[in-house]
Amino acid sequence: MYLSRIALTNVRSMESLAIDFGISPEAAPGTNRRWTLLLGENGCGKSTVLRAIGLLLAGSDALPELLGDADAWIRNGTRQCRIAGTLVTAKGEPREIALELHRGDGLRDIFERNARTLDALDAAIRHADRNYFVLGYGVSRRPPEGGKRLSAPLDDSARSPRARALASMFSPDASLVSLQRWAMDLDYRRGAGALAPIRAALNQLMRGMNFSRIDKASGQLMFHTVDGEVPLSQLSDGYQNMAAWCGDLLYRITEAFPDRKDPLATRGVLLIDELDLHLHPVWRRQLVDFLSALLPHFQFIATTHSALTAQQSGEGELFVIRREGTKQRPTLVPFVGEPRLMGVHQLLMSPMFGLASMDSVVVEQARDTARKLQAKSTAKGKALTARERTQLQRSTEVLRAAPEWDAVPGYARQQAALLKELKATIAKQAAQSAKPAAPEPAAKSRPSTAKATKVARATQTAKASKAAAPASKPSTAAAKPASTPTLSPGKLKAAVKRVERSK
Repeated sequence: MYLSRIALTNVRSMESLAIDFGISPEAAPGTNRRWTLLLGENGCGKSTVLRAIGLLLAGSDALPELLGDADAWIRNGTRQCRIAGTLVTAKGEPREIALELHRGDGLRDIFERNARTLDALDAAIRHADRNYFVLGYGVSRRPPEGGKRLSAPLDDSARSPRARALASMFSPDASLVSLQRWAMDLDYRRGAGALAPIRAALNQLMRGMNFSRIDKASGQLMFHTVDGEVPLSQLSDGYQNMAAWCGDLLYRITEAFPDRKDPLATRGVLLIDELDLHLHPVWRRQLVDFLSALLPHFQFIATTHSALTAQQSGEGELFVIRREGTKQRPTLVPFVGEPRLMGVHQLLMSPMFGLASMDSVVVEQARDTARKLQAKSTAKGKALTARERTQLQRSTEVLRAAPEWDAVPGYARQQAALLKELKATIAKQAAQSAKPAAPEPAAKSRPSTAKATKVARATQTAKASKAAAPASKPSTAAAKPASTPTLSPGKLKAAVKRVERSK
């Protein structure tokens, strides 16, 4: 199942907003794009879109646990709201579903008004709970509390499975499944081989370390790091949060599809609010590729504030929700172009992010001050006051000290020069190794006596001239550098990779 379209009417701050998830308007029905990224300032409604999708796909059992106060979903000044969607089955068949809420509705009213949609969705879910499979993660993706008993259930058994899969989007108190306890349970029930998906995912996601083993005595997952073997609980908060989220994601999917040989190859929808939360910029640049490879048949709908994450979008995958017009209603604006072919600075200064300058705040203020004071003294012909002259001097000093934003640092120039030299040497050695060796001559003919005498006299003359030259006078010929040992192509390639990584 994929989501082909979502339309919100009078939902919270949104009067009307619709998103089509097709590859293009001309594409055949059911050909959805895999990624949709939503940008926007805080308070524009990005999280509302994700929650509305989750609520629409939740089903009757999960709806009461996720809905909360029905009136809170309805835009101020209106009496009702509507969430409508189009689903596409694995066979390419469209399914229209909708959820309508009125002010003052109780659960009975909601179920009666939306009986047709809920009955159809529940029928599919009853056939197999993994039909219309959807997962959602809010911004409070926190690891579970460490004080829980080992005998306690892995998951919150008080919730329905679909509610548990979406809980963190609707409640900041919802915790994720304990990765450590799940790994120990898998190891106990199915053996060490069952940990292979966890090991592969964590090793790829958590740069600079590898999942080592389970310490059964302490109940800890151990990781190989540059500081030695360290338990998960002693890693940084960023690592712990990433591991917890990745572990919960793997748990939900593998437990929903236990009979599949490769459960991660199934279809579904994954909703993620603030996709790059807790991630270092280096990891942000790789997260989209990581998830795409981990879940090759999932549809991803996510929000972000990061230009590094937005830069991974293809054409038609990036949108911004911004408030426009006199009433400042949230409006969906698609990005025109292909972000992954652009520089980060170009994205930041595009209308999607709206930065007016790449300068720091201090440099930008100094530039504005200098521009205004210079315009006053030149264009208007007015003399600056003593205070203004001091401000202009200080602003000029700041601008003089600030490097140009596109200037290449000295260390980077040195690395680039070394990299160029190493690559040239590799190419030269490769060419020499590929060049066939010249055949040895069968026999060398002895030079004639006259020619040998001529060469000997020329040699003696050159030696005599060299001996007669003053000792203090430098030689006009450049000194021949000492020979350097030839590096093997393997060592040179390794050196090139080290330089590229340091850049």
